[in-house]
Amino acid sequence: MSNLNQRLKKMGNYASVSLVIIGICLIISEFFVHRHGEIKLEDFPVFPVIYGFSASVFIVVVGIGLRYLLMRKEDYYD
Repeated sequence: MSNLNQRLKKMGNYASVSLVIIGICLIISEFFVHRHGEIKLEDFPVFPVIYGFSASVFIVVVGIGLRYLLMRKEDYYD
C-alpha cells in the first residue's frame, strides 16, 4: 500500500510542477501576444490574472459571510 501512496505523491508532484510551468509560460506570453480587449483596462498586461484572483478572493469572502448568515445549528432538524 505504501508503494501506491508513493506513486500518487509522485504523480501529484508532477501535476503541480506541470501546472506551475504552464502558468509561468502563460504569464510570459502576456508580454508578447496582443489581446484585443473590449475596454482599455483589458489591454493591461496580466489583467486576467489580477481579475481572476480578485474574483476568487471575492467568492471566498462572500461564501464565509453566507456561511455565518445561513448556517443552522447541528440539531436544527431534530
